[in-house]
Amino acid sequence: MHALRCSARVAAITGAVVLMTMTGMATSAQAAEGTFFYTRADTGRETFLGSTPNGQCLAIPGGARQATNDTDADAYLYTNSSCTSSSRFLGSRQSADYAAPYPTYVRFG
Repeated sequence: MHALRCSARVAAITGAVVLMTMTGMATSAQAAEGTFFYTRADTGRETFLGSTPNGQCLAIPGGARQATNDTDADAYLYTNSSCTSSSRFLGSRQSADYAAPYPTYVRFG
C-alpha cells in the first residue's frame, strides 16, 4: 500500500513539473521581447512596431528601406500579406538595408 501511494505521488509531481515546463515555454514563445525599428520606404521616417507576437504576419506600414531587429527572436520579412513571398531573414539584434520591392510584412519566430 505504501509503494502505491509513493508511486502515485511521484506520478503527480512529475505531471505537475511537465505541465509547468510546457506552460512556461508557451508563455515565453508568445512574443518577441524588444523592438523592431525600421525606416519607412515611403517617407524616410524612422518608426517601430509596438507589438511583435511570434508566428503572426504583421504589416510594416510604408515598407522597410532599412530595418533593425532589436528583439530576441529572428524575423522574416515579406512583400505580401500572407507572408509567403520574397522572404528575407533578419536575425535577432541585426540590421539590414533593403531595395525595392521593399518588405511590407514581417513574421517573428
